[in-house]
Amino acid sequence: MEDQEGVVSIDITGKATECGIGDKLFASVLIGDLQEAAEKGSGKAGYGTDFLKQNNICWIILRMRLKFDSLPSWNESFKIKTWFTGLDKISYGRDFEILDSNGHQIGKATSIWILADWNTHRPVIARKRPELPEDNSAIDYKIFGENCPKLVFPDKADIAKATDKPVILKYADFSELDRNRHVNNSRYTAWVYDALFKDGVDVSRINEITINYNSEVKAGEKVELYITGQDDQYSVYGYKNGDTKVFMATLRLG
Repeated sequence: MEDQEGVVSIDITGKATECGIGDKLFASVLIGDLQEAAEKGSGKAGYGTDFLKQNNICWIILRMRLKFDSLPSWNESFKIKTWFTGLDKISYGRDFEILDSNGHQIGKATSIWILADWNTHRPVIARKRPELPEDNSAIDYKIFGENCPKLVFPDKADIAKATDKPVILKYADFSELDRNRHVNNSRYTAWVYDALFKDGVDVSRINEITINYNSEVKAGEKVELYITGQDDQYSVYGYKNGDTKVFMATLRLG
C-alpha cells in the first residue's frame, strides 16, 4: 500500500518483554500493535478513543485475520500502515500492512469493527448520531481482496463430541484485564497459542490466524479452550459459563 490520504503509519520496536522463544514477537502483541494503529487511524478521522468516550461510545472489534511471513524480532524496528476500507451497514472495515525496517512487507491483516454504546455494547448507528463526524476517508483497497471472514462457530455440545474435555482453562485474573475491566481480545490470541503449545503443536510454524470475537470475558470468569484439527490447520474454541461462545480462531501452519 503506497502512502496516500487516509493511510496512517506507526513505527514500533520489539521489546524483550514482548518476545518469546526464538526472540520473536508474540503474535498477541502484534495484534495489540495493530489495534494501536487502528486507534490512531480512527482518531485521525475524528473517531479517537477520548472523543468517543465523551459520547459514551467505544469501538468493538468483531473479527481479524492476520497473515505473516515472519514475526518481528527483539529490538527490530517495523512499521504498521492502516486504512479504513468502508462501512457495510453498521460494520467498519480496516486493513493493515506490516513492513520491516527495509520497507518489505512481512505481514498483512484485515479486521471488522462496530461502534457501540459504552455501557450496553449495543451497536451505534453513526448517521443517527449528529455529534459524530462524517468519515469520508475510506480507501478502495482490501489487502486480501475481501472482507475478514466470519467463521462458523459450533455449539460446545458439538465440539465435545470430537474432544471430550478442554485442552486448557483460562481465567480473567487481574493481569488479563484491560482499562475496560474485561479481557482484551488480543489476550485471546495468547490463550490460543497456549492451548496449541500444551497440545504439542509447533506454534512457531503458525503463519495465519483468523479470529472471531463473540462475547467479552469479565473479571473472575473462566474460559474453556477446545481444539480440533491436525497437521497444518487447527481451530481453537473458547466457551464460558457452560456453552456461551467467547471466541473462535482458525490457524494455518507453514
